[in-house]
Amino acid sequence: DRDIPKVERAYQLAAKDVAKRFTRKDGHHDALLNNFQTCFRDMAKPIDIEELLTNAVTLLPPATNAISGVPMQYRRPAGQLEQSKKSIQVYLLLRRLRYKLLKINDSEFPLTKAYVEESSIKKQQQIQISNQDAIPCVIMVGKRRERHFLVVHHTLLLIVQHHPTRAGYALVKLVVPLRIQEVNKMASEASPPNLTVMIRMGPKPHPSARMQSLGVWVLSLYFESMEDCVNANQHLKLSREKARVKLIKQLLISLSNDIEGGNDESDDHDDDDDDEDV
Repeated sequence: DRDIPKVERAYQLAAKDVAKRFTRKDGHHDALLNNFQTCFRDMAKPIDIEELLTNAVTLLPPATNAISGVPMQYRRPAGQLEQSKKSIQVYLLLRRLRYKLLKINDSEFPLTKAYVEESSIKKQQQIQISNQDAIPCVIMVGKRRERHFLVVHHTLLLIVQHHPTRAGYALVKLVVPLRIQEVNKMASEASPPNLTVMIRMGPKPHPSARMQSLGVWVLSLYFESMEDCVNANQHLKLSREKARVKLIKQLLISLSNDIEGGNDESDDHDDDDDDEDV
């Protein structure tokens, strides 16, 4: 209990540092949110102690930049983006420690709530799409053409197929949070018109998806008309931007509450110390 005020103070300072990086007008909000999402996801993974103890990198002198080839977890951060990522990691670690010490369930954090909401729909689930825009598209699985519909459902990009027996219902074939997808390329004048959608997630999202880099997949969607291709592009871009702006605002509110709460608690502790002196 005597160490909790120290953790609260460190947590408040970490929240201030992250909030300061988000409020800068330097155009890095997208990268910061990507880092937040990556760090939050990685925090759920257990630490591999054996790998940590046996990695030969730990025997080398401390590296200071990415050019050395040493992973970031084994060296000091270099540059603004890496420093921001390290700041976010420290904040999330202190948040986990704080809530564990206070025995509070951390269910109100924006990313926690986002993951819960996004996991409400699964593959092969039946959903009603009567009142939503459904844009017809084709996905190539090998040499096979599969007809689907592209649907934006709340905070999710869904690729669905008609339900064979229930009118107005569809079977979900692909579920991707809007905040982690991005239209990478539009070829509306190609034959057929198509979109290339970049998806940042760990597991392979669809059998036709191709890996672009570690944790980044590319999915090609084909359309019967240029109009459908353009509409899908605008639909996905606007929905992605809306979802990400909303999440950034929620994170800033959460960080502001952490800072203000830290101030209140720190004032309370100062009052306690004054009482003891009297």
